[in-house]
Amino acid sequence: MVHLPRRQALMIIGAVAASGTLPAAAQGAPFPSRPLRIIVPHAPGGNSDTFGRILAQKLSERIDQQVVVENRPGAGGTLGSALVSKAPPDGYTLLVADNGTHAVAPTLYGTKLSYDVFKDFTPITLAATFPTVIMIHPTVPAQNAKEFVALAKSQPGKLTYSSAGTGNGSHLTVELFRAAAGGLDMVHVPYKGGAPAVQALLSGEVQLSSVSVNTALPHIQAGKVRALGVASLKRSPVLPDVPTFAENGIAFEGDSWLAIMGPPGMPADIAAKLNQEIAATLRQPETQERLARIGLEVVASPQGGLTDVLQRDVPKWGKAVKDSGAVAD
Repeated sequence: MVHLPRRQALMIIGAVAASGTLPAAAQGAPFPSRPLRIIVPHAPGGNSDTFGRILAQKLSERIDQQVVVENRPGAGGTLGSALVSKAPPDGYTLLVADNGTHAVAPTLYGTKLSYDVFKDFTPITLAATFPTVIMIHPTVPAQNAKEFVALAKSQPGKLTYSSAGTGNGSHLTVELFRAAAGGLDMVHVPYKGGAPAVQALLSGEVQLSSVSVNTALPHIQAGKVRALGVASLKRSPVLPDVPTFAENGIAFEGDSWLAIMGPPGMPADIAAKLNQEIAATLRQPETQERLARIGLEVVASPQGGLTDVLQRDVPKWGKAVKDSGAVAD
């Protein structure tokens, strides 16, 4: 073996580096070269968790790297979101964000919120949307949205509606409906979670509730509730016979969405690579089919598309929060 003087060896390494022929380990391995972590800021079992696990499995197959899901619930998803906002910006820690964590939270939590939704994250993609259904108990004497609005206006302060908690999406979607219908005077009954809120409607404790389409579907099909409408710009493929509220002259849009974000300051090439790989994964027929089963419609937007949605939804949901008087604990 020939041993070169240290100075000469360094000169040779420098020349090789300049020629671009250093081994990948010396140049820095191409991204991704190790497992990725996706933070779901909610408890297991919900839409964001199911979505995150489907994405993780299919993305792992595509990029040939393990993708691990971690549930970090608490404070409406803001704790897990804050964790990602402070993670290293290397592309290996991502967040399943939603309109609750990034459109509702700025107004609901105010100065208590430890992150800025625009400055403290790198947008990757608006991944999917899912409509919300507003439904009533079958004993309510209204067959459609127009009849319900007329009934509510004839009985101010008499009709009640449940939600999964003050400031929750189920609460604020009804607030959007009330405002669009001319300021309906109804009584809000918050519960500790979506399951008891739905049970309150099924048992007749309240007259109205708002839930995601996949939660509403079995109850509608069983005749246990009556759907007033879909809070979306278009009808849901899984509920094609249920009109949008706009079709009944009550124009508002309360779609929920899921997005992928990273920490602030991510290199542009890594963010672009993640957008490309995640969007391609989401557009796979098998992925779309599995997500459709839980009522999710794939969007897989460019990075700028997610920024556009934030700019639209932060003021929209912020107004709903203010109008409702909701304040986070």
